[in-house]
Amino acid sequence: MQFHPDLPEMTAVTLIGLCLLVAMLARHALVQHLAIARLANAIELHGGEGNPPVLPETGIAVIARLARAINGCRTRNAQREAELLEVLAAYTHDLRTPLTRMRLRCDLLDDEDMHRAMTRDLTEMRDLVEASLACARLRRSATEPMRRVDADGLLDRLIEDYRDTGRSIALQGRVGQPVITCPHALRRVLVNLIDNALHYGSHVQLCVRVHAQRVELAVQDSGPGIAPADMEAVFAAWYRAPATATRAPGSGLGLAIARRLALAMRGDLQLENRHTGGLEARLTLPLGQVEGQR
Repeated sequence: MQFHPDLPEMTAVTLIGLCLLVAMLARHALVQHLAIARLANAIELHGGEGNPPVLPETGIAVIARLARAINGCRTRNAQREAELLEVLAAYTHDLRTPLTRMRLRCDLLDDEDMHRAMTRDLTEMRDLVEASLACARLRRSATEPMRRVDADGLLDRLIEDYRDTGRSIALQGRVGQPVITCPHALRRVLVNLIDNALHYGSHVQLCVRVHAQRVELAVQDSGPGIAPADMEAVFAAWYRAPATATRAPGSGLGLAIARRLALAMRGDLQLENRHTGGLEARLTLPLGQVEGQR
């Protein structure tokens, strides 16, 4: 058997070609892997509550196409959700009128037992309508875009509004810098927490604590607090702790909505009984910049 004199040289060239091909394929796979990882990180970071930013439609063709598809779905879903919330808000608002008429007609009843029973049912229906309307309005706040906010100015105006209604809320501490957040959602959460504190106790105060990468806005009261077993349960929609349910009216939606809005602002809401008595509702928000802003 005779070998072709150029065979070793051809074999070397083939091996070099194969190595280059493998290197190119490996590089291509790495580029795809990194592009998919970046896209996954963006989805995981902004896939929860709130109004997520548009995903970058760049990179290799298949990833850019996937990002465009996701952006399109998010836009359509946001539009449908906004329409549904508008319808819900309109229906619940219009329900106030017939409920008012029914309440007036109820006052004409001569039977006192029937009058009390009807009044109790109508009051419950009114609370449900108001809770549904508040839920729709607050849910719309969850899609509010993040922007730079004068936090101290917002807190000062909030405390002043309560003072104008004859309720004194002490403010301790200052943020001292702008915060990137959703201003309307932030105000709604704080109003929710302060109103809740006023229902269950007196001497309500708002304490500001600034850390390296976050700010804490703690609403403290002198009420009865919450049993440890109910500390997480009270964040469930429609749930009211048995020990405090009879102390103040409510639907059990307030804390559930407040936590959802806190998550929409990329923060968190926790409850803790104070050692000196009462409850602390602690809203934690990050200090930082919105993506794309420098």
